[in-house]
Amino acid sequence: MKKWKGFLEKSKHFLLITFLMVVTFSYAMFQGGFVSWFVFFTVSPFLVYALLFLVVREDILLVERKIEPNHIERGQSAKVFITIERRTRFPFAYIMMEELVDSEGLVQAKIENSNAIKFVGFRKKFSWHYDLEKMPRGEHRYLGVTMVFYDFFGWAKKPVIAEKEQTILIYPRIREMKYATLQTKYDVGSMMSPYSIVKDTSMAVGLREYVPGDRFSWIHWKSFARTQTLQSKEFEDRQSSELLLVLDAKKSPMFEENVELVASMLQMIVQERGDLSFISAGEMTKVFPVIQGEKQLDQIMYHLAAIKPTENVKFRFYDQQSFKQVATLLYVTSDVSEELLHTLANLVKSCICFVVAKQPPVQSELMMRYKHIQIVYVDPTDFYHLFTEVMKP
Repeated sequence: MKKWKGFLEKSKHFLLITFLMVVTFSYAMFQGGFVSWFVFFTVSPFLVYALLFLVVREDILLVERKIEPNHIERGQSAKVFITIERRTRFPFAYIMMEELVDSEGLVQAKIENSNAIKFVGFRKKFSWHYDLEKMPRGEHRYLGVTMVFYDFFGWAKKPVIAEKEQTILIYPRIREMKYATLQTKYDVGSMMSPYSIVKDTSMAVGLREYVPGDRFSWIHWKSFARTQTLQSKEFEDRQSSELLLVLDAKKSPMFEENVELVASMLQMIVQERGDLSFISAGEMTKVFPVIQGEKQLDQIMYHLAAIKPTENVKFRFYDQQSFKQVATLLYVTSDVSEELLHTLANLVKSCICFVVAKQPPVQSELMMRYKHIQIVYVDPTDFYHLFTEVMKP
């Protein structure tokens, strides 16, 4: 179908040029005189050029697309540089170029110069650039570049599509957060004992055998020099490895803020050498075991960049092995219900439920029933004092 459409388009331009040649020649023959022949000989070179234009085959050898900066977060701007090299030096008057995209976000983010007009002439290589502003989070895909070559008066045109697929990943925005060692509480008989979320690695209390996955900074090099055996430092707070962060990926007006809160919390806790696991509860449940370095964090950030909200969350708490040994759960959502609190209360010993909302409701009796679940309402515009607010009695 596309071939027939292209053939008809080319035939239309060929018939137009032929018609113009016949009309100008007939006018010169029947009218006679200097003016009519002058018009014919003036127009003829352009008509002959337009015929050659339709005959010459034009191919694209190279399409390069460079996007700066390499790491882009939601709401930031980016510059896109396009370089194109064609096969021949056949002179074209001008060319119109446009990106082919498979993303509504890219269409909305494109501003001035996204569609370029270039005067080609005999050049084989040319380039242009445009800006993307206020990029939405997500995985956006380029398909290629559409180029339409024109003659001087637009009598003939030659469309060429150069396929150049490329994916651009827009990460969630990382908000600055003031660090504070969070402490929540869990039941021990009739007592409520404090529990440290972030491990204190400032002081080692002993040594243990090295386990693959231990951080490089935990290795005790003095003992290795003596025994030639790798040993890791033992820290006082060994319970911090039981921390679990869960993102509720259900569709909501605050979904982007939920993702940004999770990304900011992960970034801060990993920088402070805290041990935690992460679960993305969406249409597909994604489990990331204990995060102990930047490589694992990068994998999670890639997932958070591409994640999409879902109407039906297929996540089931009791199906997850990760909950069986978790001491403290950090649950990020924008909607808290009695069913959710009841499930969390029966599942974990201690929980902090972060609810992202523009206007937090008044504390209800429902929230007071579950003593070991701390509900923290989060201002979607400010995460900076979140951890310090949790520490308040």
